[in-house]
Amino acid sequence: MKRSLFRPDASLPEYIIGRPMNIELKSLLKIEGNIGHKLYSDPASLQKSLSLIDDFFGIEDILADSNSDIVNQYYKQSLRGYSQLYNRWQCMHVALHENGNSEKQAYFAQAAEISNYLSEPTGLRVLELGCGLGANVVQLATQHDNVEFVGIDMMPQYVKRANVKLRSLENASVICANYETLPANLGTFDVIFAVETLCYATDLDRVAAKIAHLLRPGGRVVVFDAHRKLGFDTLAPDLVTATRLYEVATAVSQGFHTEGAWESSFATAGLNIVMSEDITAKTLHGLSSLHNRSMKAYTDKKWRLTIKFMPRYLARNTVAGLLGYHVCFGPNEQPDPDQGAVRYQKIVAQKPS
Repeated sequence: MKRSLFRPDASLPEYIIGRPMNIELKSLLKIEGNIGHKLYSDPASLQKSLSLIDDFFGIEDILADSNSDIVNQYYKQSLRGYSQLYNRWQCMHVALHENGNSEKQAYFAQAAEISNYLSEPTGLRVLELGCGLGANVVQLATQHDNVEFVGIDMMPQYVKRANVKLRSLENASVICANYETLPANLGTFDVIFAVETLCYATDLDRVAAKIAHLLRPGGRVVVFDAHRKLGFDTLAPDLVTATRLYEVATAVSQGFHTEGAWESSFATAGLNIVMSEDITAKTLHGLSSLHNRSMKAYTDKKWRLTIKFMPRYLARNTVAGLLGYHVCFGPNEQPDPDQGAVRYQKIVAQKPS
């Protein structure tokens, strides 16, 4: 594998320092029309995608961060990307497209699923684990003013921004906390949900037990996340490499948990598994669009120059953007979730009444 052309410690050129850089990034990432409905119908092959990444970053350089604790660095450096560039609502997860829904509906599809559990008239409490910039909490609190929402996130910069957006909402708040060591004074909840955050958990049984403790009788935990398929290590080497790159590029440096692991931990914690559904197909539009956008980072001269001087972990989001399509839908020309290395799942577990 080649050494990286990416120079994270190089001095920034004059024209991309400070605010000019912000304007430059916005202009580079602007795609005409509604990108969520512009399916990238001819993605680059997995081999080509890996070659581009190797030329620009160096595959070995990225994988050197495997099993390293880079979560804080990743989210500090990626704050600008998530707050200004990824999507206009500051959602920090993959969009779920189905039945011709709009781009906004696709990004709030996970929140819409949570909304289905909030039909009781009064008294419900909801906790979001790893709420990031608070997009889901804001969306749900606005729709359900009779429900109390609490979000937790371990990054102070994200919590501060989330609470700014919540100033006008009396039924929602976000606090700085880690779900591995949840505060004792949170109270109990009718619904606890986590969107693409439990992938960072290091002790699944411990986290599952804490969640079970915080659930009221009859309460539910709802998880949306990617999980490695059984037999992951026996898959084609390029697909395994692509998955490891995707994981490290999103700071899941220890790798995604294996499918079935959370169901087992929730059951051990005394919860009943209500649902374990593979919804990978719903990510096709979103991941295809991200592949299209990320390809520009490797093939357009202006993009290459700008991204070359970005902070290391912010820039590596283009690796995840390029490979997410292949990781979920396989290395072949036609997308097939059965040929991917991971499943995107919805898991629901319930505490006995």
